[in-house]
Amino acid sequence: MDRLRTQSAYLELPSTSCTYHCPHIRRRRCISRETSIACRISKEDPARLSYRASSARSCTDLKEQMPLFVSLDKDVMKTSETLAYMEALSAGLRALKVLGITGIAVDIHWGLVEGAEPGIYNWTGYRALVRLISDFGFKIKVSLCFHSTDNIPLPEWIVREGRVNPDIFYTDKAGGRNTECLTLGVNDVPVLRGRMGVEVYTSFMLAFKDEFKGWFGSTISECLIGLGPNSELRYPSHPSDKRWNFPGIGEFQCYDRFMLATLKACADQVNQPSWGLGGPHDAGSYCIWPHQTGFFHQHGSWNTPYGHFFMQWYSEMLARHANDIVNSASSVFEDCNVQLSVRIPGHHWWYNTASHAPEMTAGYYNTVQRDGYLPIFKALSQHGVSLRLNLAELRNTEQPQQAFCDPEKLLVQQRTVAAALRMPVDIENKLLRFDDQALQRLESVLFDNTVNQSVELPQPTSMIFNCMTDAMFEPANWRSFKSFVIRVRDRAQQNPSVGPGWPTISMDGGPGLSKLSQREQPIFA
Repeated sequence: MDRLRTQSAYLELPSTSCTYHCPHIRRRRCISRETSIACRISKEDPARLSYRASSARSCTDLKEQMPLFVSLDKDVMKTSETLAYMEALSAGLRALKVLGITGIAVDIHWGLVEGAEPGIYNWTGYRALVRLISDFGFKIKVSLCFHSTDNIPLPEWIVREGRVNPDIFYTDKAGGRNTECLTLGVNDVPVLRGRMGVEVYTSFMLAFKDEFKGWFGSTISECLIGLGPNSELRYPSHPSDKRWNFPGIGEFQCYDRFMLATLKACADQVNQPSWGLGGPHDAGSYCIWPHQTGFFHQHGSWNTPYGHFFMQWYSEMLARHANDIVNSASSVFEDCNVQLSVRIPGHHWWYNTASHAPEMTAGYYNTVQRDGYLPIFKALSQHGVSLRLNLAELRNTEQPQQAFCDPEKLLVQQRTVAAALRMPVDIENKLLRFDDQALQRLESVLFDNTVNQSVELPQPTSMIFNCMTDAMFEPANWRSFKSFVIRVRDRAQQNPSVGPGWPTISMDGGPGLSKLSQREQPIFA
């Protein structure tokens, strides 16, 4: 790359700290500078990069007590066959290895592998990436991503199918299509060159298994199954194409003809045909606030028989989607000695209002009266998956008061439901931050006792730090991250309950938890 040829010039530049923005660190794209800094770090005296000199503990202690992973930048792959910045990547991995990091989290994108024609897979680039990471001795958490990003589209053949039949994509009330991922409405409809959505996903997973079968267990320890945008289990209610901005409530994504057909069938089943014509007419638009709508305000129609019908249907469709895809993944990877996981979204704004509007539009029927995570987590728990929760670095005090945010309480709610169902939990940071507030909050979530409904929640089984970019190797940020890793190791060794031996709780472990086992009856069979 041309930028890599200018590496020597960058070596002469003075060190600069990353800039801040509200108050999070802004990511800068400067691969050659990352290469120079990471190379210097990785070539330092190991004693300077290791933990406190007085500690005789080995690097394996961190892996055993609290596995700490670092994810790669999402644009690490330039094409299906080419790594975007090999020199910088190798230098960064070397530095992380010396630091004692357990492993690396890697996104594998459907759109890069399958490409032009269905069933034709090119794993060349990802095979080279996995081999490189393995050569450093890291474990790998893989995410199978069935969504697009700003730089990586869906497979070309899917895009072509979408031009002919745009209803394969999620659709909003105004008819706007969201091409981040396929609608769950095609999961059991053979409209993808004669195949159903579940069959297309399963074929990809089978091809992945066949390609990397020699790596499972020894190197690839976990496989996250992408179930929506950003591999999160949710509807694309808050799209990345500028239709939405924070703290807007988002919009329901149920207007493709496949989802409308199931809505109509369910409405007919309860003898309310008018309820099957579409989503709520008064639910507003992407960027407005709950009190500006008839559906989401405090005494809105969300809390009526119609609102209950629609939200139960909408959320149960998401739960069914999760169950179908993860059930298929469980069959595919049954003999692979690999943990399956699912990423859960963290729509924390407007959490301290009655309707929890952003969670509702994303598919979680979570209100002041109802736990919306239990039905979905319960469907997932049948398959032995772990959950990845991504609000771990956010504090309430950093959020705008007018948006009634509560990331801390939402994370506790999600962890409580997971604990009641005996589901392991991994945590990750949502934003790229190296400031003390964020890192101290991560440490607190990992180790500090959290009690909810008279139950002490089990500690997370691992953490994924997002992510390894040029910003990580800025001198000030690297020092902060290194100090954070030191503290994680020390506290993990002081606490024998951390890690795989996480405690379990009974469903009746405290006030309110018994209610978690009582799921409402589904409105359709």
